[in-house]
Amino acid sequence: MALLMFIARSHDLLDLQYRYQERLSEITRKLSDMQEYAANIADRSVSMFDMMNTPASMFGRTMMYMTYSHNMALQNSQMKFAQIQPMIAQQMAQMDPNAQLMYQQWIQKSLYDQERDRIAKMEAKIANAEEKELMQEKSKIEAKLKMIEEELESVKQAKDAGIKAFAPRYTGQ
Repeated sequence: MALLMFIARSHDLLDLQYRYQERLSEITRKLSDMQEYAANIADRSVSMFDMMNTPASMFGRTMMYMTYSHNMALQNSQMKFAQIQPMIAQQMAQMDPNAQLMYQQWIQKSLYDQERDRIAKMEAKIANAEEKELMQEKSKIEAKLKMIEEELESVKQAKDAGIKAFAPRYTGQ
C-alpha cells in the first residue's frame, strides 16, 4: 500500500513540476518580450523597423503606446503653449514675422519633445514594475521547482526501498 502512495505522489509531483516549468517558460518569454518592447520605446518613438521586430505579444501595446504618446504629447504641449503664449508674444514683439514663426515652431516642438520624454518615462516605469513582478514570480517558481526535485528524489528513494522490502527472498539449499 505504501508503495502505491509513493507512486501516486511521484506522479503528482511530476505533474506539478511540468505545470511550473510551463509557467516558467511563459514568464521567460514574457520577460524577453518586455525587454524587446522597452528597447523599442527607449528612444521615445517607434519606427517601422521597431514595429517589424516587435514580438507579437507586444504589438498591440506598442501600437497603443505610439498613439497614446503622440496624442497626449500633442494635447499637453498645446495646452502649455497656450499658457505661455502671452509671455512669448512679449518676447517676439521686436521680431520679424518669419523669426516669430520659427520661434513659435521651435517652442512647440520643444514642448512636444518634453511631453514625449515624460510619457516614455511613465511607460518605462510601468514596464519596469511589470518586469519586477515577473522576476519575483519566476524566483518563486524556481524555488518551488527545486523543492519538487528534492521531494521527487526522496520519493524515488522511498519507493526503491519499498520495492526492495517487498522483493521475494529465495533461500536455496
